[in-house]
Amino acid sequence: MTMSSENRTALHAAMFGHIRHFIAGTILFHQKLAERVGLHMTDMQCINLLDLLGPVTPGKLAECTGLTTGGVTVMLDRLERAGFVKREPNPNDRRSVIVRVNPKKLRKIKAMYAGVDEQFGAFLAETPEAELQSVANFFARMNAIRRKEG
Repeated sequence: MTMSSENRTALHAAMFGHIRHFIAGTILFHQKLAERVGLHMTDMQCINLLDLLGPVTPGKLAECTGLTTGGVTVMLDRLERAGFVKREPNPNDRRSVIVRVNPKKLRKIKAMYAGVDEQFGAFLAETPEAELQSVANFFARMNAIRRKEG
């Protein structure tokens, strides 16, 4: 069964609205948590990226965040002073460093997400696998578009 052009247009508008609402709510939630631990929002997302990617170079962080290398250096200076990250010599290139997140500090941050993570886990547990696969594909494609445009 095909969807009418009118229905598809309405669905597209609804999707844009839902995505914008989700992004706004997520940003405001993360801002509140960042303030609780005395971090900037960008700092908090840098820690999130380090958790997702593992130890990386500052250049990779610049690429992933869209910040300049100078901006990443300033951010890493703040995070290192606060004990959230550590810069270590890069074993693959002695001219660069690798940035690692402090696991103890990461556990404290993750604990702040426990309630949301529990609710999200319960939601995913009751969602049909085919629907989860569609949503996973959707977000993978959305992230690819964002990376390309960023």
